[in-house]
Amino acid sequence: MPDDQGWGDLSMHGNPVLQTPHLDRLAGESARLAEFYVHPVCTPTRSALMTGRHPQRTRAFDTYVGRAMMEPREVTIAEVLQAAGWRTGIFGKWHLGDCKPTRPLDQGFERALVHKGGGIGQPSDPLGAEGKYTDPVLMDQGDERAFEGYCTDIYFDEAMEWMRREREHGERFFCYIAPNAPHTPLHDVPQALYEKYKAMDLSKEVFLGGAGHEPAEVETDRLARIYAMIENIDENMGRLLEFLSAEQLERDTLLVFLCDNGPQGRRFVDGLRGAKGNVYEGGVRSPLFLRWPGRLSVGDVEGDFGAHLDLFPTLLEVAGVEAPQGLELDGRSLLPLLRGEECEPRAPLVVQWNRGDWPIKGQNAFVREGRWKLVNYANAQPREEAPPWEPELYDLSQDPYERVDVSKANPAVVTRLSSVYEEWLEDVGAVSPDENEAYYRWSRFGPPPIHIGGEGAERVVLTRQDWRRHAGRGWGQSGSWQVLFTDGGLFASEQRPWTATVVLPADVKPAQVRLGINSGVWTYITWEGEVEEGSREVVLEEVANAWVPGKPSTVTCELLMGDGAEPRAPHQVIFSR
Repeated sequence: MPDDQGWGDLSMHGNPVLQTPHLDRLAGESARLAEFYVHPVCTPTRSALMTGRHPQRTRAFDTYVGRAMMEPREVTIAEVLQAAGWRTGIFGKWHLGDCKPTRPLDQGFERALVHKGGGIGQPSDPLGAEGKYTDPVLMDQGDERAFEGYCTDIYFDEAMEWMRREREHGERFFCYIAPNAPHTPLHDVPQALYEKYKAMDLSKEVFLGGAGHEPAEVETDRLARIYAMIENIDENMGRLLEFLSAEQLERDTLLVFLCDNGPQGRRFVDGLRGAKGNVYEGGVRSPLFLRWPGRLSVGDVEGDFGAHLDLFPTLLEVAGVEAPQGLELDGRSLLPLLRGEECEPRAPLVVQWNRGDWPIKGQNAFVREGRWKLVNYANAQPREEAPPWEPELYDLSQDPYERVDVSKANPAVVTRLSSVYEEWLEDVGAVSPDENEAYYRWSRFGPPPIHIGGEGAERVVLTRQDWRRHAGRGWGQSGSWQVLFTDGGLFASEQRPWTATVVLPADVKPAQVRLGINSGVWTYITWEGEVEEGSREVVLEEVANAWVPGKPSTVTCELLMGDGAEPRAPHQVIFSR
């Protein structure tokens, strides 16, 4: 599952420039679901894929500032397969939590080689390896490790080597390869492929965006970089196909290809409306190729649509493994549909993604039932007041590009699907009717606490990826982390002190660093002094007796500039012993 590769980023879908021969071959050897849905951004899709449940149930329903950490009590497909005797590995992007207890190692993956955060080039990058797609520092079994080569090549290399070893030992395996390409930043791409596309005349490439979007010239250099990253993925898919053949694994392996959302920014989408971030088809339609020689027929599978929620139960049925008793899934197995069996029409599908601290009624949501698709306010940015429920309705059987809103001509359909949405929101995002509504929302949708202390949490890196932003835009200028110190006693004599290393942004020399830990009463640990020239770190020793072990705490950190300027945010805060 590549990151930000859209429906139109395949030559088989009519892209006039991009060359993807190996993915085209895979499609030609696969059952292909004609209509398949994901969320319009990374984390919700990954949460739905891993759990088979709506991301609003799992806490992981946004992409940053604490909303990309999945509830650790959620049961992943990896956990279920691992318990049934399968080996499990992930290579690439996780984006459901960087720290214990939300890491892939905590959620059923025994082999984990991943980058941190939502992508390389974000605040979670290890110090000294910021933005390095080439020769990156990755998290290998929970520890930082430097690699040589391009990140996508590394993921495939390590995945194939792991699969080879498991095969040699006669093991069954579940392998999840999730490159962070072609996600931004775009400064570090495969050079030879970049030169190839840079030499092409891309000025005639236009964005074919459907209703409400006029054709527009593209940024040719940006497009060349994105296409270089995608063709590199295609080359690696070719290597994977050769590997499965050489290892005689083809007939025993179900190979699944999908994308996590639509393309970032304007580029070819085969006429679909929209792109990453909104719930029009261009933002939420993904290819789905399922290659299983001798088991699944090759060709387009029509008759109903599917969604990322369906892959959890589908893979369990393929593996002959039952879901744990009492686990409530929101998807259904696609295997009967793929086999051409008679199937009941699926229940309406609701997909919603919005910024903010909890689901906002009617914002950036769609309901799909049969040929009908209801869309409301296809914009994820929160507003001070909830947007009105003013739905658009499209008949996708006649209008796959969502050009003509037929809501006025079909009021009964609008009413019915609006009720479906209301019931869904009540189910996944209900708020308490009492006076503690704000607290209830926070407790239900707030990020799970990061563990500090204990096995796997002897060194914990807190980043702006996972803090709750208090002020500023983007990653924010001030914020706090919800944490849980897991060891020690109530008294100083029973606690082992921590060292807190405050990592500074490259362009900041603060006059004072202030660290706060709250477990009922604020305790501040402050440092004031000259930062050595070229130093990126301020070390606070003997940090102890500032929390109640086992009780959730809040950690804050800010850099005071001493010249009247606004406080600055740290790059990272590292607790270690």
